[in-house]
Amino acid sequence: MKKVLLLLLALLSCPRALAQPASADAGEYPFRVEQSQSRKGIQITAVNDGPAVVTVFIKVSGDNFQSDKILPLAAVVEPKSSQPLALLSPLKRWEPIRFRYSHFHNIGDAFTPPDKDHPYRLPFAKGVQAQVSQAPDGVPVTHTETYNRHAIDFAMPTGTAIAAARAGVVIAVKDEFTEGRPDPALADKANFVAIMHSDHTIAHYVHLAPRKALVRPGQKVRAGEVIAHSGNTGYSYGPHLHFDVRRAAVRPGGEVVQESVPVDFRRPGTNKKITIKEGARVAAD
Repeated sequence: MKKVLLLLLALLSCPRALAQPASADAGEYPFRVEQSQSRKGIQITAVNDGPAVVTVFIKVSGDNFQSDKILPLAAVVEPKSSQPLALLSPLKRWEPIRFRYSHFHNIGDAFTPPDKDHPYRLPFAKGVQAQVSQAPDGVPVTHTETYNRHAIDFAMPTGTAIAAARAGVVIAVKDEFTEGRPDPALADKANFVAIMHSDHTIAHYVHLAPRKALVRPGQKVRAGEVIAHSGNTGYSYGPHLHFDVRRAAVRPGGEVVQESVPVDFRRPGTNKKITIKEGARVAAD
């Protein structure tokens, strides 16, 4: 039986923009969609070999087939698991199925709303002070895209201890890059740690120092736990920490993308909100 496979991957990559940080990349993440033959027909399955939840959207077209699921469809695939997406069987058993499928995927859960009431602590170690060099309340310079419009930059010396702003599971780490300057060639060469939270949002800690990551993918971390040290790697105009939180979203055409999520910083153990304004100095408790 002749089968035609058309596979389209939507990579979570960074446009070559000013000081655009690196991020957890769906192109590198161990996720795939595969097909297998059985007596019942052709099974299309999503396989997630990594530590993060993944949203996948699949389309199928062709002739002489029916599906056990309504197509197209979107699904959330749990970490370290596989999930059947669709079983295709022939309408006319004496004729072959002719089909092609395409899929988009991205890290995160497009169907669980972010927990807007969950407090975040400042993303550096207790006692550390930093200046807010770019924030949502100011004039946007580099945080102008859907996935980073709520991002915050904290200016700080290289080597400052960076701490998890919220408990979660580490899903990606890069710490091998050594260069940092305002050069578009370094746009995808910033060290970072990405952590997935209980509501499946993802925090990115970016421009970190080389070979200073203290965590690894799959590791659970507590809020306030030191995970790395700040640096000046990638496309950057000076030592700072870029911090943002994202969630997955499915666009009308089926593309799975990342959307920026606003963050509410509060002092640990209290309901006192920490106001983040561009130019202000803030200190972690």
